[in-house]
Amino acid sequence: MIARGARFLATAARTAAQDMRNKTTTGLAGVPVHPNPLPELESTYTQTLRVLEHLPATSVYRQSAAAVTEQRLSIVREALSKPFATVAASEKAIEKVESEIDSGIIEELVQQATDEFHLAAKMIDWKPWEPLEVPAPPGQWKGFSMREAAGEGQD
Repeated sequence: MIARGARFLATAARTAAQDMRNKTTTGLAGVPVHPNPLPELESTYTQTLRVLEHLPATSVYRQSAAAVTEQRLSIVREALSKPFATVAASEKAIEKVESEIDSGIIEELVQQATDEFHLAAKMIDWKPWEPLEVPAPPGQWKGFSMREAAGEGQD
């Protein structure tokens, strides 16, 4: 009981510091500043991994998405493992996550994580790992050749 209360207080203190972000704009039109992005990312990445578990282990999408999500989740969890006593410390942790993931600002990372979560859920319905219902016509997956398009090389 005491341990749970201590975890709650630590989380509440960290959340309070993050809720007081001093960033007023993202610099991107239509993208507002997220008040508490790191816990949001941790939650979304965790949910995505749970959804991916419903896809076959042999699915290339599952393997790729899980690898990226796990790597990003470990970066976020490392940042969250340190308490944020000040707004500056919170912003510094967010900047470190942005730098290590290197795929945009934190608000974009939250959007990317949300999009991946929704895509993973759709993949369960789409079942792209199953065989095609109608066989592909011959040459369907043949690469484009500039020589053939120009009429060269066909003797």
